[in-house]
Amino acid sequence: MKNISTKYTYIFSFFLFVGLTGCDDALDVELPSNQLSSETVYTSDATADAAVNGIYQSMVAGFYYDQVYSILGQTSDELIRTNGLANVYGTNEIPETDGTINSNWGELYKTIYNANNVIEGVSKSTTLNAAKSKQWIAEAKFLRAYSYFYLTNLWGRVPLVVTTDINVSALLPQSDQDTVYAQIVKDLTEASADLPVDYKNYKQERIRATKWAAEALLARVKLYQGNWSEAAAHATAVLNETATYKIITDLEEENSPFIADNDEAILQIPYFNVNYTYEGSSVFVNANTATFLLRNGSTLFEADDARKINWTRDITNDQSVVIGVSPTKYKNRFGASPIERSTILRLAELYLIRAEARVKLNDIAGAQEDINIIRNRALLENTTLTDANQLLDLIALERQREFFAENGHRWLDLKRTGKLDETLSVLTDKIWNSTDSLYPIPEPALRSNPFLTQNSGY
Repeated sequence: MKNISTKYTYIFSFFLFVGLTGCDDALDVELPSNQLSSETVYTSDATADAAVNGIYQSMVAGFYYDQVYSILGQTSDELIRTNGLANVYGTNEIPETDGTINSNWGELYKTIYNANNVIEGVSKSTTLNAAKSKQWIAEAKFLRAYSYFYLTNLWGRVPLVVTTDINVSALLPQSDQDTVYAQIVKDLTEASADLPVDYKNYKQERIRATKWAAEALLARVKLYQGNWSEAAAHATAVLNETATYKIITDLEEENSPFIADNDEAILQIPYFNVNYTYEGSSVFVNANTATFLLRNGSTLFEADDARKINWTRDITNDQSVVIGVSPTKYKNRFGASPIERSTILRLAELYLIRAEARVKLNDIAGAQEDINIIRNRALLENTTLTDANQLLDLIALERQREFFAENGHRWLDLKRTGKLDETLSVLTDKIWNSTDSLYPIPEPALRSNPFLTQNSGY
């Protein structure tokens, strides 16, 4: 039923080397064609740098600026559609034939292919600047690790592709999550050693990876693995860079952590010569209404929480009755000021990662200090909790408040802490089974590769 001869037609047929032209001020190298051979691309610094930019441009795609928020938000207890209509994500009844899940899988592997292309091409070149080559390979490894983080957390066991050779990659079996995480950690550790420590080479735009982006993602990965001391250490490494990174103390529109190149941003995705984001223009809004509501928006926040005041809005029906609370972290719909960028790593996460790690390491005072930085920024009182379990519950709540509708944090937090079943099984609009914790391997991938096994429950 699954034909091996189709291996060249699907799984990595989307692995086209794309995105070789620039975007934004720091990504403005032009090439004569986006079909240039590797031999041509990796003979000059300008074209090699453009190839690295192409990896970032492969992230200007539906998963990274839309589905990572909306699909993961709906499969968790976070987002519900304003129109009240059920869909396969909100009910957790996603079929293996779902086109969006198939696209997500493909977009993540497309980024990985482009990263592998850069790693191989730069490594083989004898004409490129040596120092720049180390940085380019490091950037590619970071972006490969970032993509694999989502692949293994959404699908579990996935093919671990570290080559552009389709004869090797097309029929790879799935690797278990420990193996994928080992590759992620290896890539990030090597990237951290060779990435720049500031944004000078990027014209001060926070749109390409630095050492601190690698350290931030390592902190997250170590937290997910339960390695508390290393999670705290990597988080601290970033938090100590106070000349570059500072927590935003005012969450109003003109000073939010989603404005381009703000002090809290560690890494943002640039778009094509526009000063608005897809999140602000289409993902969370629909004309003057809203696409999504926060399921627990009316009870999630404490009174006067600045995040509710500045990052949400009440949605009313035709009778002017409030029907719910909508996420509005991104404000600018079509070219308004200030310029915003889709933000994939920011400083607040590092405080909450370290707080959780410190509780696990029995550093209660240190955990309180980190939690209070986030609470005080939201205009809330210091926590006085000292019990470890209560502090962990508070950290989970602060993560829910801080990262709602943002990069799938809520879905991933419920998974890694073992809270999915107890949280989602009681929601009457969901048809919840424990196997829903993993998304289905897309049906076209299964057809193309007989060595892939569908996740349980599909």
